[in-house]
Amino acid sequence: MALEFNGSKGRTLGIEIEIQLVDSEEFSLKDTSDEIVAGLKELEGAIKHELLRSTLEINTCVCSSLEDAEADLFRKFEAAMAEASRHSTRLCCAGTHPFSRWKDQTVTDNPRYRRLVENLQMVARRFNIFGLHVHTGISDGERCIYIMNRMLSYLPHLLALSANSPFWEGHNTGLMSYRTKVFENLPVAGLPFYFRNWHDYVEVVDGYLRTGTIETIRELWWDIRPHPDFGTLEVRICDAPSTIRETLGIAALIQSLVSRFDREYEAGVPFERPHPFIVRENKWRAARYGLGAEFINEDGKTTVDARRAILGLLDTVDLDAKRLGAYRYLLLARDILDRGEGAVRQLEQWKRSCDLKEVVRYLCDELNEEVLSRHAGGGYGR
Repeated sequence: MALEFNGSKGRTLGIEIEIQLVDSEEFSLKDTSDEIVAGLKELEGAIKHELLRSTLEINTCVCSSLEDAEADLFRKFEAAMAEASRHSTRLCCAGTHPFSRWKDQTVTDNPRYRRLVENLQMVARRFNIFGLHVHTGISDGERCIYIMNRMLSYLPHLLALSANSPFWEGHNTGLMSYRTKVFENLPVAGLPFYFRNWHDYVEVVDGYLRTGTIETIRELWWDIRPHPDFGTLEVRICDAPSTIRETLGIAALIQSLVSRFDREYEAGVPFERPHPFIVRENKWRAARYGLGAEFINEDGKTTVDARRAILGLLDTVDLDAKRLGAYRYLLLARDILDRGEGAVRQLEQWKRSCDLKEVVRYLCDELNEEVLSRHAGGGYGR
C-alpha cells in the first residue's frame, strides 16, 4: 500500500471543536444544525455538520500561530452564535450533555453518517459526545511516528486537563470524563499502538483496509493519529473544554510538546517505550478522577499527583512555547490547574442548584460571555 504523508511546512496548527446545540429555553439538545449551517454558507467547511443534528463542528483554518487560531475561533463562534440565536438555539461546550438522551437525537442526513449507523448500529447512535481535536503540522511520516510514540505517555495529562463530562443522561457518572468511555465503544478507538516506524504504521493501516475493518483512515478513531492527507499529527483524546480560553491553553501545550519531541527527533534522542499498562491505567485514572488523579510514573512502581505531573510537563516545554510565540497561551493551561477542570466546575454548579438545567445554562453563559468579551476588545494573546 502506498500511503504518502503530505508533510507540512512549519509548525502549523488546526483546531476542531464539536459543539452542543441546546434549546434557548429548555436547555436540552436541539436538532438545528441544518438550519445553522445553511445560514452560514460563507463559512462552509469551517462550520459544519456532525453525526447528530444537535452537534455543530467548528474548525479553524490552517493557522501559523495560536494568535491566528484565537482570532479565527472567536470570529467563527461569534458567527455561529448569532445564527443559532435565530433558531432559538444556544451554543454549549462540554464532553457530554448533562441530561439529554441519545435516543432522542436524530442522525444527520448524509451518506457517510447513514453508512456508519448501518455498520455500527447502537454504538453509533449512542455517540452523543463532544470532543476537541488539535492538528499540528509535521514535516514527514517517520518524524510523525516518533513524535506520536513520545506523545502517548502524556495523553492522560491532556485528558485530565480537559475532563468535562461528569454527567450522562441525567446521572452523575462518578467520572470526570464519561465521554472517554462512550468513545471507546467505537471499533479501532482508544489508545493506538506503538509503531516501529512509518512503514510499520502503513502495514497496519493496509491490514485494516484489506480485511474490511475500516473503509477509510478516517475510521481510525484513535486518541492520537497521523493525518497523512493534512500532514499533521492529530490529538483527539480531549473532551470539548467549556471555553475557548481552555481550548487555547490545551492547544498550546500540545503544540509545544510536538515542538519538543521534534527537536529530540532531530537530535537523535533515543526513546524507551514505557510499558503500555502505564499509559492505559493513567488514561483510566484521568477519566475517573481528572486533575485529582494519581498517575503512575514511568518506572511502573511509584505515583505522582496529576497536578504536579502536569506542572512538571509544562516546565519542560516553556522554551518551546516561547520559540513558537505561544507562551502566553501556555499560561492558560496553568490556569486550568488553579481554576479546576470543566467537570469539577459543572459538579460545583450542580451542587449549588441541584438542577442539571442550570448546569447547562451556566455552560452556555460562560461561553457567551467569553465571546462577547473578546468582541469588546479582549483576547488572550495580548
